[in-house]
Amino acid sequence: MFSKLVNLFLKENFSLKRILGFDYKKSKIKAILIGLAIVYALAVFIGAFGWMFFDLGKVLHQMQQTRLILNFLVVYIIGLSVIIVFFRANGSLFHYKDYEILSPLPIHPRTVLMAKLSVLLIILYVSSFLLTLPIVFSYFYWTGFSFTSAIIYFFAFLVLPLVPVVIMSLIALGLSFVTSRFRKSKLLNIILLFSFFIGIILWSFSLNETTLNPLTGQIEIFNGLSKNYPPMSWFMMAIHEKDLFDLLLLVLTHIIVFTVFVFGIQSIVNYTNQRGLRQNIKADGKPIKYQERGILSALVQKEVKKFFSIPLYAVNAGLGPVLLVVLSIGSLFYRSQIEGLLVEMVGSGLQVEVLLMILIGFCIAMTYTSAISLSLEGKNFWIVKSLPIKAEKIMLAKIVFNLLIILPITVISILLFGLSMQLLWYNQLLLILLASIFAVLISSMNAVINLYMPKFNFMNEVEVIKQSAGAFLGIFGGFALMITNGLVFFLLQKHLSFELLLICLTSLNFLLAFPFVMIVKVRSQKLFNKMQA
Repeated sequence: MFSKLVNLFLKENFSLKRILGFDYKKSKIKAILIGLAIVYALAVFIGAFGWMFFDLGKVLHQMQQTRLILNFLVVYIIGLSVIIVFFRANGSLFHYKDYEILSPLPIHPRTVLMAKLSVLLIILYVSSFLLTLPIVFSYFYWTGFSFTSAIIYFFAFLVLPLVPVVIMSLIALGLSFVTSRFRKSKLLNIILLFSFFIGIILWSFSLNETTLNPLTGQIEIFNGLSKNYPPMSWFMMAIHEKDLFDLLLLVLTHIIVFTVFVFGIQSIVNYTNQRGLRQNIKADGKPIKYQERGILSALVQKEVKKFFSIPLYAVNAGLGPVLLVVLSIGSLFYRSQIEGLLVEMVGSGLQVEVLLMILIGFCIAMTYTSAISLSLEGKNFWIVKSLPIKAEKIMLAKIVFNLLIILPITVISILLFGLSMQLLWYNQLLLILLASIFAVLISSMNAVINLYMPKFNFMNEVEVIKQSAGAFLGIFGGFALMITNGLVFFLLQKHLSFELLLICLTSLNFLLAFPFVMIVKVRSQKLFNKMQA
C-alpha cells in the first residue's frame, strides 16, 4: 500500500500533464518548445553556476584544500532542504487537502504519513542533486574520481537532509500555530520569510572582506560552520578520507532522529489535519465601508489581495523586487562588496552601469506574476469570465499589477545605485527608461505565455507557482530576453557610445513588446470564449 500511495501522490503532483497544463500528446509543438526551454535552462545553469565552482575548485586545488568544496556541498543541500520543507511542510504533512479522502480508507495513518514524507524527500533529493551537480563534478575532477568515495557520497547524500527536514517541519508547524493567532497571519508569514532572506544577505556582506570574491569569501565562513555543526565534518571526512566511522556516525544519528520524528509526529499530524489551525478574528464593531473604484483599479486590487493571500506566491514572484531593495540600500553601506558580487557573477571588465543593467534585468525577469495569475483563478475562472468586462481588460490588470510590483522599486533602486556608485544623472534616466520598457516587455510576454498555457486544474497553488509551464517559461523566457539584449549590446558597443546603446536597447525592447501587447488583446478574448463554450 505504501508504494501505491507514493506512486499516486507523484502522479497527482508531477505528471507531465499536470505540470504542463495540457496533454503533451495532443500538443507536440508546445511539448517540444518546453523541452528546448528545459535544455536551455540546464545549459545556462551548468555553464554559469558550474564555472564558478570549477574555478573555485582550481583555487582550492592549488592551495591543497580541495576537500573544502564539500563544505559548500553540505551548505547548499541543507539550505535547499530548509527552503523546500519550509514551504511544503504544512501542505504536505500537517494540512494536506486530500485528508478527507484518505482518512476513511482502511490505511494506517502512519503509512499515509510515510508516503507524504517520501514524496517530500524525493522532491528534495532531485532538487539537491541538480543544484549540487556542478559542485560534485568540481570536487571529483580536482581530486580524481574514486569509486569508494562515490559510494560513500551516495549514502551520505541520502541521510544528510533528514535532520534539516525534521527541524524545518517543526519550525513551520510552530510558525503556523503562532501566526494563526493574528488576523494578518499570511502577511506576517511573508514578512518573516523575507526578513530571514534579508538577514542572510546582509550577514554575508558584513562577513566578507572586500578583497575576496563571494565564493572564496565564504570558505572561512563554511569552514567555521563545519566546526560547530559536526555532521558537516563527518560528511567531509567520510568522503575525502574514506572514513567509514564518520559515515556510520552521520548515517546512524540522522536515521535515529528521523525515525523518532516519524513516530513522534503522528499524533500532531492527525490533530492538525482533523481540526486545522483556526485564525482568531475579532469583530471590531465598525460599519462596513463601500468604496467605488474604476474597473481596472478594482481588478488590480483583486490581484493585490490574491498576491498577499498566498505566501508562496508573494515570496517567489516578489523575490526580485526585494532583492533590488536590499542590494540598492546595501550599496550605500557595502558598495565594494556588492560590486565584487556583480563582477564575480557576471564577469570583470564591464563598467558598473552594465553590471547594474544585468542585475536589474534579472530582478525584473524574476517578477513573473502575469505568467501565472490567470492560472491561479483555478476553479473560480468561470466567475471571472462571466463578468461584464472585456477579457483584454482583465489581462491588462494582471500586467499592470506585475508592473506595480517591480517598476516603482526599480526606479528607486536605480536612483540609490546612482547615489552610491556616483552614476551620471543622464545615465540614470536612460537606465530608468530602459528598465521601464523591459518591464512592460516581460509583463506582456508572461501574459501571453499564461494565455497559451493556462493551468486551471490544480490541487495546490504550488503546482502553478513553482511547477507549471507558465512559471518555468516566464522566468527563463525573461532570461532569454536578457541574453538577446546582451548580444545586441556586445555587437554594437564598439560602434556606439554607452548612451546611444541604451537608447537602441530601449527601442529594441519597445519593438518586441508591441506584438506581445497585441497578442494579449486577441488571445485573451479567444481563450475566454473557448472556456465559455
